[in-house]
Amino acid sequence: TGREMHGSWGNMISAEEAFSRMGADVMRWQYCAQPPSQNLLFGFGPGKEIQRKLLTLWNSTAFFVQYANIAGFTPDLADLDGGTDGDVAPLDRWLVARTQQMVAEVTEAYEQYLTVNALRAFEAFVDDLSNWYVRRSRRRFWDGDVAALRTLWSSLIDAVRVVSPIMPFLTEHLWQGLVADVLPDAPRSVFLAGWP
Repeated sequence: TGREMHGSWGNMISAEEAFSRMGADVMRWQYCAQPPSQNLLFGFGPGKEIQRKLLTLWNSTAFFVQYANIAGFTPDLADLDGGTDGDVAPLDRWLVARTQQMVAEVTEAYEQYLTVNALRAFEAFVDDLSNWYVRRSRRRFWDGDVAALRTLWSSLIDAVRVVSPIMPFLTEHLWQGLVADVLPDAPRSVFLAGWP
C-alpha cells in the first residue's frame, strides 16, 4: 500500500514468507528494479507482476524447446557469436540486432551500477522477443526452420547470460536445460560462460 513496514503495524513481510511465496529471484528483481534514489516498494503485489513478466521468458523458452525437440535441432556454441550467415530472414537479422542492442544496454547499466536500467532493457527485450519474433515466426517454427531455431536459441542464451547476476537461480536452470545438458563442450554453468 506504500506504507512503511513495521512489525507493530502488522504489515511486515518476513524474509522466510517472501522466499516461500515469491522465490529468491523475484525478490532480487524487486530490489534491483528500484532506482537507488527512491524508497523500495516491496510486496506480494509487485512480486506477482514480476512473476508474470518472467512467465513471458519462461513461455518463450518452452516454445523454443518444444519446436526444437520436434525438429531435432541441436544448437552449436558458434551460434552464440551473434552473426548471421547466408540467406536469413529479415526478422532473424532484426532479432540478432535487437539482442546486441539489449546486451549493450545491460552492459552499460551494470557499468553504471544501475540495475534498474539493466532490468528495463531486459524486460523490453523479452517483450519484443515474445510479441514480435516468436509470434511473427510461428509458421517457420511449425515447419522446423533451422535458422529461426538457431536465432531464437542464441538470443535466449544471451538474455540468460546478461540477467544472470540479478536472477542467478532461474538463469542457471535455463542454462542447464538449453546449453549444458545439450552441448557437452559448453561451460557447465551460466556463470562460467562469459559475457556475450
